[in-house]
Amino acid sequence: MFLAVSFSELLPAIILLLAFAIVGSVLILALRRKLKEPTSATIAFTLGDLRKLRDQGDISAEEYDRAKDSIIQSVKKTTPDSQSKPL
Repeated sequence: MFLAVSFSELLPAIILLLAFAIVGSVLILALRRKLKEPTSATIAFTLGDLRKLRDQGDISAEEYDRAKDSIIQSVKKTTPDSQSKPL
């Protein structure tokens, strides 16, 4: 009888503790998954964006050419067909 009274008093606390543990585990797993994702360190510029910047005078023609060549080279590195076939 003493055990039954104690258990009935502890049951809400046990349920609350389990709920906190489950919610905490889900939050920790979501955070770990988010932290494991590789972050993109590159800024995505298209050639059209670069042309607009050049036409507006925000960058010089030399800067445009360097950025254009950089974009083309990065695309060539990521495209498997471009390394095996000459242009």
